Amino acid sequence: MTASASLKTLFIRIKNQPTAGLYLGVLLLITFLMIVLPQFRTARNLTNILLRAVPLLAVGTGQTMVLLGAGIDLSVGAVLALSTTVASVTLDTHVVGGIFLALITGMLVGLFNGLGVTKLRINPFLMTIGTTIITGGIALYIRPYPGGIIPREYVDFVLARVGVFPVTPSIVFVVIVICGILILRKTRFGRHLYAVGGNVDAARLAGIHTDLVLIGTYVGSGFFAALAGLYMTARISCGDPAVGMPYQMDSITAAVLGGTTLTGGRGGMEGTVIGVILLAMLGNIFNLMDINIYWQHVLRGVILVGVVVFSQLRSRKLKKAAAMLQ
Repeated sequence: MTASASLKTLFIRIKNQPTAGLYLGVLLLITFLMIVLPQFRTARNLTNILLRAVPLLAVGTGQTMVLLGAGIDLSVGAVLALSTTVASVTLDTHVVGGIFLALITGMLVGLFNGLGVTKLRINPFLMTIGTTIITGGIALYIRPYPGGIIPREYVDFVLARVGVFPVTPSIVFVVIVICGILILRKTRFGRHLYAVGGNVDAARLAGIHTDLVLIGTYVGSGFFAALAGLYMTARISCGDPAVGMPYQMDSITAAVLGGTTLTGGRGGMEGTVIGVILLAMLGNIFNLMDINIYWQHVLRGVILVGVVVFSQLRSRKLKKAAAMLQ
């Protein structure tokens, strides 16, 4: 095969990727912002975008897994906040033990969600709303207001940088992306998850333990939300029972924006990454343009509604196309 033919084949493969258009759009947006907003292209600003994106990526990874299984996890923000409060009362006495306890707490909340959805057949929306209230109450009991002593060594390690370049956050970002892709694309759990999300009855008949797969998605979501909480504990240097509120909706928006459907079975980590970057950039652009905080909430809501409508229309179109092929 000649070089030109190889390049043409590579171009066609990239073009046929479901997220190719989104990646191209974000690339063009970044280029445009670099040109028209001088303050956007500063190293300090780009660093702030990365620092903002890391916890959303962690929460979005877990949310993507749940959505692929045709579920939804509205408790991720509360779990994130709970893990910061747990960390704020344990890290000071034992760093490793505090990290372990925060992660286990998140996974237990996820297990609670998973058992409720699969064994008690509670609607995922109602189940995770209930868990949000319970978890939020526990977080407020542990830490009624932001506080706690976070060891300086822990903060320095989590936010380690060389010059303006954030070393540890960059490594965490890359590791989460790789782990998410490997879990969804290269493991039996990932393959079974797509099958369950696509058609749970067919997956059950094929011998897949569907309940176990779905419980796994909620446990994973709790783990990644707690991981985001540990990162935020370092960023804010305290435990805060209200710090997780934005991540509840933003994680869903990032996943859906990246092509993961609300009906399950379609999407993936590659799209979520670009959805996270886009949302982190939007928040940054709002601040650079000095848009009122209240209008920022309005704009985020408009984006969320627009993305959900687009997802629903896209899902109907795919179902219609599939029906015509049968």
